[in-house]
Amino acid sequence: MGFFDTLNQARTQVYVISFVCFLCPGMFNALNSLPTAGPAAQEVKDKQNASLYFCFAIMGLLAGGLNNILGPRILAAIGGTGYAIYAAAQYNIFKVQGPKGTDPITDAANTFSIFSGAYIGLCAGMLWAAQGQICLTYPTESQKGTFFATFWVIFNLGAVLGNTIGTILSWGAGPEGYAMNDAMYLIFIVLMACGSVVAFLIQPPGTIIREDQTQVETPPTNVLREFVEILKLFANPAMLTILIPCMSSNWFYTYQFGPFGGYFSGRTNGLKAIFYWLGQAGGAWVLGNMFLDNTKYTRTARAWTGVYLMAGTTLAFFGGGAAFEYTASAKGFVKIDAGSDFGRFIGPFILYVCYGLYDAFFQVFTNYLIGAISNDSETLSRYAGFYKGTQSAAGGLSWALNGFVFTGEKALTSTAQFWVMVIPCAVSLIFFALFTKTFVKDTTDENPEHGSSIKAH
Repeated sequence: MGFFDTLNQARTQVYVISFVCFLCPGMFNALNSLPTAGPAAQEVKDKQNASLYFCFAIMGLLAGGLNNILGPRILAAIGGTGYAIYAAAQYNIFKVQGPKGTDPITDAANTFSIFSGAYIGLCAGMLWAAQGQICLTYPTESQKGTFFATFWVIFNLGAVLGNTIGTILSWGAGPEGYAMNDAMYLIFIVLMACGSVVAFLIQPPGTIIREDQTQVETPPTNVLREFVEILKLFANPAMLTILIPCMSSNWFYTYQFGPFGGYFSGRTNGLKAIFYWLGQAGGAWVLGNMFLDNTKYTRTARAWTGVYLMAGTTLAFFGGGAAFEYTASAKGFVKIDAGSDFGRFIGPFILYVCYGLYDAFFQVFTNYLIGAISNDSETLSRYAGFYKGTQSAAGGLSWALNGFVFTGEKALTSTAQFWVMVIPCAVSLIFFALFTKTFVKDTTDENPEHGSSIKAH
């Protein structure tokens, strides 16, 4: 049986949406995790990302209902178009600044950059709504962690590939060799554009067969009903309990992709980013496949294991991060270059890989908890939209603080940004525990209008 003959199978559809995200947000992550050519470009990038996440927040909340009406194929195909435009805007900034990266950035370039951020935000909201429905609805009870982990691995390999190419091209240029050049930007633009084409392989949800041979059900819906159901999410006790973790799940990128990168040379940033995204892929598979879907234990036991793991890694990883931050922010600190002094690179390198692991743990566990409280396609599509919408609202706020508020003489120190990153993650542990205690059961109890209880295996 060939690949195209299996397109109506749940696992194949997860592979398809994974590859779409490999090409679009995966490559976006590779591009976004690399430092810019200078402070002026970084300020434009902060503004671009602020507009991105605020528009993402709005569309993310609405896209779950939109996905129930239009279907994941249309949303993913349209959603993929924004990424190439975002990369083109960054390429435009790169060209405007000239070969040395010192020329002033024009108002036109700045405006195009902010527009591209807003457009990709709307597109990302649609793409991630489609992804959420597929990865949360198509697996059986015993596959929810594995299916999301599979997606997360493939998706993050896009960032691994992008950073690997950039690092290879920049390594010979010396310690401050910039990872991006004309060829790299064009590669990113073309690959991102291909994501929308791959999205046409996504099949209608009602035709999908799960691995237990049950069919995904898609009851008829309409715009008014979806709008009302989306509003109800803000009075849903489960969604309100998981709100803080949802908002915290992208909050730390501003520090990790900003001030932390300033402690390393240009080519070293590209090298460490490769292993950051590999850490993401490995962490997702370990937690999702080996722990959260380990059927030797009940679902509540697995969920509590996730809570303990999140508590332990928060303490260990951010404890190590604090030690490095206070050392690196001291006067006289010299940027770390892996090519000339590999010994200094080892410790911070391991720390950055741990940051990648933590991001994967946080995202996989949050998605697992959301998926554990329902099996209904429509409901989970809205839950996925709520997750991405609130996540993006907080992400937009974090980028806006750096791009619009704390700029120039008012800019936050790197140490202050570190603690701004840590506090929401620490507070999230309380809500992880509360959600697990209150809402995670060994049996999924659906709303009566959607069906009966399903035993978790």
